[in-house]
Amino acid sequence: MSEVTPEMLAVLDQSAGAVGLIECVEISHPNWSETLRYVVNSNEAITLTHEDSLSYDYKPTVISIQRSADIDTLDQTLKLSVGDLGEQIPDLIDLVIQDEEIIQPIVNYRAYIMGNYATPCFIVKGLLVEGVARDYKGSTIEANAAGLNDSGNGEIYSASTDPSLIGFY
Repeated sequence: MSEVTPEMLAVLDQSAGAVGLIECVEISHPNWSETLRYVVNSNEAITLTHEDSLSYDYKPTVISIQRSADIDTLDQTLKLSVGDLGEQIPDLIDLVIQDEEIIQPIVNYRAYIMGNYATPCFIVKGLLVEGVARDYKGSTIEANAAGLNDSGNGEIYSASTDPSLIGFY
């Protein structure tokens, strides 16, 4: 569970002026010449410092982010709608598909307190792109956490092989 900092409390108490979150996404793949870095609620390019103290430039774009309802679980999901008019992302996805071994692009999400760009206040890293839909407006990307909660032993259980399961059918 994250600790509530005074900066986070300032988001709730806006009596001294507007304070909010700057949201950004980073989409990367080994075959791409550059990592896509987009800032959501800013109308100009902004330099943000990551948790590893390295700074990167994020460019503004028309993008909406829908996060999963539960932020404290391993099942993280992001749905990104990028209004690139089909100019950049479809070409990059084609590079992924044309590769002999398909490696999924990775999405990282960070949120910063407005005015404090030295450290993100919320981070979701390592989401895998599961699907991309394209239309004339842009691209919609669905990214999910890797199957961290998945486990199994490879056996299939049924009522015929395990009579104790009969009550569940």
